[in-house]
Amino acid sequence: MVNQVMAEHLADGRAIWLEPTHLHFHRGDKVELKVLRGYAMQKAEMDGSEHLRGVAVNPEGAEIPVQISRGVDGAYDILVFNSGAEGIYTVQVENGPGPGKDYYARVLVPIGHHVHGAGKAMNRGLEIVPETYGTFHPGEAVDLTVLYGGKPAAGAQVWATYHLNEESGFSHTLQADEKGKVRFVFDAKGHWLFQTHVNDNGTDHIATLVVPGVR
Repeated sequence: MVNQVMAEHLADGRAIWLEPTHLHFHRGDKVELKVLRGYAMQKAEMDGSEHLRGVAVNPEGAEIPVQISRGVDGAYDILVFNSGAEGIYTVQVENGPGPGKDYYARVLVPIGHHVHGAGKAMNRGLEIVPETYGTFHPGEAVDLTVLYGGKPAAGAQVWATYHLNEESGFSHTLQADEKGKVRFVFDAKGHWLFQTHVNDNGTDHIATLVVPGVR
């Protein structure tokens, strides 16, 4: 049986998420993403990179190699991949099957100038998929779909916050419709985190999506 659970009631309430080191990359660039752990974008100590695995998918839908290593100051890990053609790259980090908790973190990385596109389902556990992706500004909306095992997670709760939020916890709570869809209107600048949870037969699945650089 699958149940959505409140963020504050989830085990230790932690998640992993991805943030790009730059908001703009060019074709052929080495792309670096921070792999962070904590609660509602408040960073906390995380397990070592040996527990994480990553995958990147290029605009043509092919997987490309990634490397994950400990950051210079040990406060986070770094995921690196080499970009190719211009377009939207989908990057995900997972902790592997864990002791009662599976974590998924995703970000879309545009390579090139004025790149827009759509998110793509990867069918890797729990995922939040943006229907369109580009440059967002406060007052504009993003449409998201929550999927679990490739199927819509009807009624799933989605929590949202941004990295410049001075208050602790999530600033918004949303609920997906029967098709797993939810619309969110950005009301502040910054990197925005969306998080959802599913409990399936005693295992917590926690997924995040970051939309960087709302400005």
